Amino acid sequence: MNKTLLADGPDIADHLFGADRVSLLKAGDVLASEFGPNCFYCATRLTATRHVDHVLPWSRVGIDGLANLVLACPACNSNKSDLLPSPGHVDRALDRGQPLLETLAADINWPSQFDRVVSAAHGLYATQPESTPVWLGRKNIGVLGRVDFEWHTR
Repeated sequence: MNKTLLADGPDIADHLFGADRVSLLKAGDVLASEFGPNCFYCATRLTATRHVDHVLPWSRVGIDGLANLVLACPACNSNKSDLLPSPGHVDRALDRGQPLLETLAADINWPSQFDRVVSAAHGLYATQPESTPVWLGRKNIGVLGRVDFEWHTR
Protein backbone atom coordinates (compact mmCIF):
# COMPACT_ATOMS: atom_id res chain seq x y z
CA MET A 1 0.00 0.00 0.00
CA ASN A 2 2.93 2.36 0.56
CA LYS A 3 5.15 1.36 -2.33
CA THR A 4 5.91 4.98 -3.25
CA LEU A 5 7.15 5.70 0.27
CA LEU A 6 9.12 2.49 0.62
CA ALA A 7 10.56 2.33 -2.90
CA ASP A 8 13.66 4.34 -2.02
CA GLY A 9 13.60 3.62 1.68
CA PRO A 10 13.68 0.81 4.20
CA ASP A 11 12.06 -2.52 3.57
CA ILE A 12 9.24 -3.86 5.72
CA ALA A 13 11.67 -5.65 8.08
CA ASP A 14 13.42 -2.33 8.84
CA HIS A 15 10.04 -0.74 9.47
CA LEU A 16 8.90 -3.47 11.83
CA PHE A 17 12.13 -4.29 13.63
CA GLY A 18 14.30 -1.22 13.23
CA ALA A 19 17.40 -0.61 11.21
CA ASP A 20 21.04 -0.31 12.17
CA ARG A 21 22.63 3.10 12.05
CA VAL A 22 25.07 3.70 9.23
CA SER A 23 28.20 5.82 9.15
CA LEU A 24 27.37 9.34 8.03
CA LEU A 25 30.97 10.40 7.30
CA LYS A 26 30.53 10.36 3.51
CA ALA A 27 27.33 12.41 3.80
CA GLY A 28 29.06 14.83 6.18
CA ASP A 29 31.90 15.37 3.73
CA VAL A 30 29.58 16.23 0.84
CA LEU A 31 27.46 18.52 3.06
CA ALA A 32 30.57 20.40 4.24
CA SER A 33 31.87 20.69 0.69
CA GLU A 34 28.59 22.02 -0.73
CA PHE A 35 27.16 24.09 2.14
CA GLY A 36 30.27 25.01 4.10
CA PRO A 37 31.69 23.87 7.44
CA ASN A 38 29.10 25.60 9.64
CA CYS A 39 26.43 24.34 12.00
CA PHE A 40 23.10 24.33 10.17
CA TYR A 41 21.34 25.54 13.33
CA CYS A 42 23.61 28.17 14.91
CA ALA A 43 26.14 28.87 12.11
CA THR A 44 29.12 28.13 14.38
CA ARG A 45 32.18 27.21 12.33
CA LEU A 46 32.71 23.48 12.74
CA THR A 47 35.97 21.78 13.55
CA ALA A 48 36.92 18.14 13.25
CA THR A 49 34.24 17.36 15.84
CA ARG A 50 31.37 18.17 13.51
CA HIS A 51 28.27 16.03 13.77
CA VAL A 52 25.85 14.98 11.07
CA ASP A 53 22.34 15.48 12.43
CA HIS A 54 19.03 14.04 11.30
CA VAL A 55 16.72 17.06 11.04
CA LEU A 56 13.72 14.79 11.59
CA PRO A 57 15.10 12.63 14.41
CA TRP A 58 16.30 9.20 13.39
CA SER A 59 14.58 7.74 16.45
CA ARG A 60 11.23 8.91 15.07
CA VAL A 61 11.49 8.22 11.33
CA GLY A 62 14.82 6.48 10.61
CA ILE A 63 15.50 8.42 7.40
CA ASP A 64 19.21 8.56 6.53
CA GLY A 65 18.64 10.27 3.17
CA LEU A 66 20.69 13.36 2.41
CA ALA A 67 17.54 15.53 2.47
CA ASN A 68 17.22 14.75 6.19
CA LEU A 69 20.88 15.36 7.07
CA VAL A 70 22.67 18.55 8.08
CA LEU A 71 25.95 19.43 9.73
CA ALA A 72 25.63 20.43 13.38
CA CYS A 73 27.93 21.46 16.15
CA PRO A 74 28.10 18.99 19.05
CA ALA A 75 26.23 21.41 21.33
CA CYS A 76 23.23 21.83 19.00
CA ASN A 77 23.12 18.15 18.07
CA SER A 78 23.16 16.92 21.66
CA ASN A 79 20.73 19.61 22.84
CA LYS A 80 18.26 18.82 20.04
CA SER A 81 18.58 15.09 20.69
CA ASP A 82 15.34 13.36 19.65
CA LEU A 83 13.11 16.44 19.87
CA LEU A 84 11.16 17.51 16.82
CA PRO A 85 12.77 20.62 15.37
CA SER A 86 10.71 23.70 14.77
CA PRO A 87 9.03 23.46 11.36
CA GLY A 88 11.28 26.31 10.19
CA HIS A 89 14.33 24.07 10.49
CA VAL A 90 12.67 21.41 8.33
CA ASP A 91 11.68 24.02 5.77
CA ARG A 92 15.26 25.38 5.64
CA ALA A 93 16.62 21.86 5.14
CA LEU A 94 14.19 21.26 2.28
CA ASP A 95 14.97 24.72 0.84
CA ARG A 96 18.38 23.40 -0.15
CA GLY A 97 16.47 22.04 -3.13
CA GLN A 98 15.49 18.59 -4.31
CA PRO A 99 17.54 18.69 -7.55
CA LEU A 100 20.74 19.72 -5.74
CA LEU A 101 20.30 17.17 -2.93
CA GLU A 102 19.59 14.39 -5.42
CA THR A 103 22.68 15.30 -7.45
CA LEU A 104 24.89 15.38 -4.35
CA ALA A 105 23.44 12.09 -3.14
CA ALA A 106 24.01 10.44 -6.52
CA ASP A 107 27.62 11.68 -6.56
CA ILE A 108 28.35 9.71 -3.38
CA ASN A 109 25.97 6.82 -4.07
CA TRP A 110 23.71 7.87 -1.20
CA PRO A 111 19.91 8.09 -1.12
CA SER A 112 18.35 11.56 -1.16
CA GLN A 113 14.90 10.51 0.09
CA PHE A 114 13.56 14.03 -0.38
CA ASP A 115 9.96 12.91 -0.93
CA ARG A 116 10.13 10.65 2.13
CA VAL A 117 11.32 13.54 4.29
CA VAL A 118 8.43 15.69 3.05
CA SER A 119 5.92 12.86 3.72
CA ALA A 120 7.38 12.08 7.13
CA ALA A 121 7.31 15.76 8.11
CA HIS A 122 3.64 16.01 7.11
CA GLY A 123 2.82 12.94 9.16
CA LEU A 124 4.87 13.86 12.22
CA TYR A 125 3.67 17.42 12.60
CA ALA A 126 0.05 16.75 11.65
CA THR A 127 -0.32 14.09 14.35
CA GLN A 128 1.34 15.88 17.27
CA PRO A 129 -0.74 17.38 20.09
CA GLU A 130 -0.66 21.17 20.34
CA SER A 131 1.49 21.00 23.46
CA THR A 132 4.30 19.03 21.78
CA PRO A 133 7.71 20.52 22.60
CA VAL A 134 9.76 21.57 19.59
CA TRP A 135 13.43 22.45 19.45
CA LEU A 136 13.89 26.05 18.30
CA GLY A 137 17.61 26.28 18.96
CA ARG A 138 20.22 25.50 21.57
CA LYS A 139 18.62 25.63 25.02
CA ASN A 140 15.43 27.00 23.43
CA ILE A 141 12.40 24.72 23.51
CA GLY A 142 9.00 25.95 22.35
CA VAL A 143 5.56 24.46 21.87
CA LEU A 144 4.31 23.34 18.49
CA GLY A 145 0.84 24.88 18.58
CA ARG A 146 -1.67 24.07 15.89
CA VAL A 147 -0.55 25.38 12.54
CA ASP A 148 -0.91 23.88 9.09
CA PHE A 149 2.47 23.26 7.53
CA GLU A 150 3.11 23.27 3.83
CA TRP A 151 6.53 21.84 3.02
CA HIS A 152 7.95 23.28 -0.12
CA THR A 153 9.12 20.77 -2.68
CA ARG A 154 11.79 22.58 -4.64
